[in-house]
Amino acid sequence: MWAPQVEALEAAGHRAIASDLPGYGDAPLRPGSVDYAAEAAALLERPAAVVGASFGGRVALALAVSRPELVERLVLVGAALGGWEWSEAAGAALEEEETLLEAGDLRAAAEQQARMWLAPGTAADVHELTVAMTLRSYEQQLPMEDQVRAVWPEPPAEARLGEIVVPALVVVGSEDLDDVHAMSGRIAAELPDARLVTIEGAGHLPSLERPDELNRLLLDFLQDGV
Repeated sequence: MWAPQVEALEAAGHRAIASDLPGYGDAPLRPGSVDYAAEAAALLERPAAVVGASFGGRVALALAVSRPELVERLVLVGAALGGWEWSEAAGAALEEEETLLEAGDLRAAAEQQARMWLAPGTAADVHELTVAMTLRSYEQQLPMEDQVRAVWPEPPAEARLGEIVVPALVVVGSEDLDDVHAMSGRIAAELPDARLVTIEGAGHLPSLERPDELNRLLLDFLQDGV
């Protein structure tokens, strides 16, 4: 999902690392506990600009509070907050996904998730890639769902946003869920040095839906050579 950004960043002279979190892509989940912030920290040899989208945004925030010496800048795209109480509409859509999964119809669940998160009229190739990524996450995570426990910083990052003093860019798609707009607004309001930007026409995955716009924002944000 980050291929368009990696290409643009490397062309501009930045070193870009796009790694799969455990349970996604080619990174398997294993029984026991998984510390996503520690997994992210292990990728960094020195302080860096950290970019995270959706659940990855939650991981980026966790990294920023648990290992602040590794985070020089922060980009949060449709970032999730732990402990969020979803609205009735979003909760109903998530329950629909769960019902399809319980019925064993993984393809239908992945299609439902693509419709939920992508903006109307999204290109067919982006839709299919989103479905494929979602199916892959099901394949990785469902067999392990009762055998893995996620570990997060204590107190949690969502209660410590004021501690994250590095420059931050908070991005949200205009067509994303109201809940995501609310989370992004809270993050931008509570981070001491944050700017909130809306990408018009994008849903929850601007990196794929509006790559040129997100690339421009990233390059402008990193223009001082971070």
